[in-house]
Amino acid sequence: MKFRMIFSWYIVGLLLLAPAAHGEDTTPQTVTEQLEAAPQEQLQVQEKDEPFDAGEPPATQSELQGVRNELQVLRDQWQRGLDRTVVQTKRLLAISGTGQFGYNQIFNSEPSNASTFQVNNFILNFKGNLRKDYEQGKDIDYALGINASNTLKNVSVTDAWLSYQILNSLDKEGPRLSITAGQQKKYFGLEATATEEFKPTISGAQFATALNLDERDIGVVLAGDLFPANDYGFNYRVPTVQYYLGVINGTGPNAVDINDEKDVFTRIVFNAPVDYSHPLRGLTLGGSWYYGRKSYSAAIKNTASVTNLGGTTTTIPLADTSATQKGDKTRWGVDLSYVNTPVGFTFEYVQGRDLLVTNGAVKNGVTLTKAAFRPVTEEGITFTLFYNFGDQFINSIKNQDRWDDWYPLTYQPFYRYDRYTPDLSHTNTHTDIHTFGFNWFFAPTTKLQVNYNLKKEYPVDKANNQILAQFQFGF
Repeated sequence: MKFRMIFSWYIVGLLLLAPAAHGEDTTPQTVTEQLEAAPQEQLQVQEKDEPFDAGEPPATQSELQGVRNELQVLRDQWQRGLDRTVVQTKRLLAISGTGQFGYNQIFNSEPSNASTFQVNNFILNFKGNLRKDYEQGKDIDYALGINASNTLKNVSVTDAWLSYQILNSLDKEGPRLSITAGQQKKYFGLEATATEEFKPTISGAQFATALNLDERDIGVVLAGDLFPANDYGFNYRVPTVQYYLGVINGTGPNAVDINDEKDVFTRIVFNAPVDYSHPLRGLTLGGSWYYGRKSYSAAIKNTASVTNLGGTTTTIPLADTSATQKGDKTRWGVDLSYVNTPVGFTFEYVQGRDLLVTNGAVKNGVTLTKAAFRPVTEEGITFTLFYNFGDQFINSIKNQDRWDDWYPLTYQPFYRYDRYTPDLSHTNTHTDIHTFGFNWFFAPTTKLQVNYNLKKEYPVDKANNQILAQFQFGF
């Protein structure tokens, strides 16, 4: 019995040792043998980065609290600096402006026309965003402009409007349409539409002032374009057709309407749909039309004769009266421009129709001169030819800050012919201004302008030659 048990344990031991003996040729027995037999890639172990303070004692609670206090002090100082030096708004706001410092010298015998330094304009603009649409660009924007002109005593509001993009403005290949309500520029021709910083001459065209086209007005304007051409290399987009339709008060800036009628205007522009490098880039043909109603007023001077004791007669003034009449005011014009480098030109022809007012006079109850209103047609013509040389501004480098103030940039001599005829029934009565000018650009928004005006008033052939100089800057 004992023998049988010992024999059984002997058999079990042999069975347990058999697998190890069978695999000794394939499996190492020791750890060293296993490491030598393992592939090299399996033996590579990633090294762990040790902390820079390895071996140093851990930070205490007081040390951590000290670091927190120092960070809070820095945060408070940074926030205080923002509060004291940075303008804060609830929405996006951009501040820009234009300043014009000038010199004026008129050559005639009148003592009141002495030479003078003056601040022609200082304009401060605020433009912001009330709603930003990142999917289709249907943004809501606003603008407010303030202008101090001449002796800086005249401070007025220029732009004050709210605008909404009706169509997708992020799609460069699609049409655009926007509506703007408030006080804004009237879109009529080239001269009246251009803002102060983009006008080529120091003094604007005569017809723009005489026909009240360059002044702002309050109303609603619909603006859009069609069939755009894109040059993605220069980020240049030019629509083939641009159009504007406006309904305004017609009473000028910062004024309410004085009648029930509203003035309307429309403008359409055709641009050459070409790439930025094409020779015809900047070629534009436009047409404009304006219609409104106005109450024209004529003053009636009232006097009376009184016989003195000595038999002499004295004329004394009485309360003046007035006569009013409503009439149409219409304007239409065409313009052609080619704004490119090195040679460019602009041409504009405008006609206006108003009522010509003749004041009246009454003496002793007897009408000496009747107040009269008769239709009159005015005419304005401007032509500007300019030449650019020097390093030019192009879109590919315009957004690079290091180029903005590189000197020199552009020299621009030009010539302008400007004629205004207040009454086409008397074509010999007009004013001609020949301007020889030079614009010297120091930066895209900064230039020195010098104009010499040869001004003649016909039919008296009166000369009022003038030298104008102006330093204009923008920010």
